[in-house]
Amino acid sequence: MYKIVFWIIAAIVAVGGLLYFVFKDTAYMSFDDSQKTYQIEQQWDLPGELDEISGLSWVENNRIACIQDEDGIIFIYDLSSSKIVSKLRFSGAGDFEAVAVYGTDAYAMRSDGRIFHIRNYKEKNPVVNEYQTPLDQEDVEGMGLDAENNRLLLTIKDTDRQNPAAKGVFSFDLEALKMNEEPFFRINPDDSIFDTVKGRGSQRIIRPSEIEIHPVNGDIYILEGHQPKLLIFDSQGNLKKIHLLDPEKFQQPEGLTFNPEGTLYISNESRRAPANILEVQLN
Repeated sequence: MYKIVFWIIAAIVAVGGLLYFVFKDTAYMSFDDSQKTYQIEQQWDLPGELDEISGLSWVENNRIACIQDEDGIIFIYDLSSSKIVSKLRFSGAGDFEAVAVYGTDAYAMRSDGRIFHIRNYKEKNPVVNEYQTPLDQEDVEGMGLDAENNRLLLTIKDTDRQNPAAKGVFSFDLEALKMNEEPFFRINPDDSIFDTVKGRGSQRIIRPSEIEIHPVNGDIYILEGHQPKLLIFDSQGNLKKIHLLDPEKFQQPEGLTFNPEGTLYISNESRRAPANILEVQLN
């Protein structure tokens, strides 16, 4: 009997050791709090309806548009009252990953690269037009509004079929209503700035979950949910900075937005704690 127990324990330890050596270079084994490059200023725990929150977009007056990846509904969340103040249905069930508000219109994106244009989104029965991008075979998770250039920027989470060694950031022209075939820029995993990040190859280095443009300086922010981090690029797509995020605080970061003054908000899906929105100050 004791021998059986011994061998069971030995097998568990061996499997644990094997998993450690297999995955030790692909994920953070620990987060060094002494090297933290940000502060969390405020936190809003979200109701159960937003457990799967996957996208954010600033609206106005401390209100943020939210979307979750199970249904075609835009939720308007009020930071002042910590409540959902309205719900706007534009489609049925689907894997919706991002939302962007542009004046009286809103855009939502499904993971198959399908874009939903919701005209006058606050009305009871808004007009909805749909556009399928060529990214229908990809896993598209990020969409951000580039108002200055009248376009949406889209990010691929997993393998970029055009270039498996990198991750493309594509643009969808809001006037022509089509996506440019060539990416605006690509995230290069061989960039020396990644040397301090554990893991090798574009799959391990970065799996984008959201993209947004800073309203003041025009920098492009890309959020990573798998190994929580925030990448900052200049307006031409040159990588400037990486902020590693504590996975205990950023349990599943999927949404990113700014208010007009440049205050940063990041949302997390529910994992070990309720879904939330965090106000983050970068050093």
